Formats: sequence, C-alpha cells, structure tokens
Amino acid sequence: MKTQTKCTLAICGLFIIEILPVPFSAVYSLYAIRKRPDWLPRVVDNLYVDRPAKAGDKPEPYLPIGHDPMAVRKKCTITLVGLFVVDLIVPVIIPTALFVVRRRPLWFKHLVAKLYSDKWQPVALQRSPVIDIKVETPEFLAEMDQKLAELERNNLEFAKSLVIKPTHGLKPPRAQ
Repeated sequence: MKTQTKCTLAICGLFIIEILPVPFSAVYSLYAIRKRPDWLPRVVDNLYVDRPAKAGDKPEPYLPIGHDPMAVRKKCTITLVGLFVVDLIVPVIIPTALFVVRRRPLWFKHLVAKLYSDKWQPVALQRSPVIDIKVETPEFLAEMDQKLAELERNNLEFAKSLVIKPTHGLKPPRAQ
C-alpha cells in the first residue's frame, strides 16, 4: 500500500476520533512539532517520493542554510494553537492534513526539512558508510598498510593451524 493511501486512512481515522469532544488531531500535531519524532521525516520522504513535478514548483533548497530550527518550531506551535482555536468552531486541521497528504505541496516538505534540519538529514543527502570515500593522505595509506599486514599475519597463522593438526597416533610423513 502506498504511503499516500496509508496517510489518508490514518487521517480518516483521526476524523472519526475528532467527533469526540477531545481535539486529538491538534494535540497529536502539537506533539509532532514539539517532540519531533524520528518517524515523521521518513513518512514525509516516502509521501513525496513519487510526487510528479508541477508547473508552479519553485526550486528551493531542501535544507536551508542559516535559519534557526527553534524559531521554526515556535512559529509552527503558534500557528497550530491558532488553528486549534479556530478548530473548536470550524474543523480545519483534518481538512488541512487531507489537503497535504492528497496534494503534497512542496511547502510542507520544506517546512518539515526546516523543522528537522538540526536533527535529521534527508535520505538523499545521507552518505552510506559502505561507499564513503576517504582522501588518500599519507596517514591513511600507512594505516591501511598496517591493517593489511595484520590481516596477512592472521591469515598465515590460521593456515598454519590448519596444516599442523595433531595426527592422533599417526606418524608424520618424512621429509625427503
């Protein structure tokens, strides 16, 4: 099942819970902004992975440089509290969440990137440790030579231990 479908079903479940007098979606959104759980950026990345490019898309940097993530958290918190007050009269949080999940506007992806910029790097910018390339400095080359020599010694010791096994009463072959 696609992430977009899963998110839509989750929001529909929240809509059913919203019938109760407890504003669960506002509280949960506030939790996501203040605590910044690790799963949220992964879900957003999965949500936007197959998003088709649109004509009005502006190429913005994914991770903006020189901004304060705490200021972004404060602005999001103030906005969400305002939406919560309006949500008591007219439901706006659930329809906004459905709009974000179904239309996938870039501003939301950029907002999550700004919110998590000090805590998380998007998958596209993460480097895999397997293919991480080190600069070949003399110190690096000396360290690699030392590791290779140690590995070769260990291999020779292991090979000798296989050859020189006790024969359990048999005489060793004569050298000619």
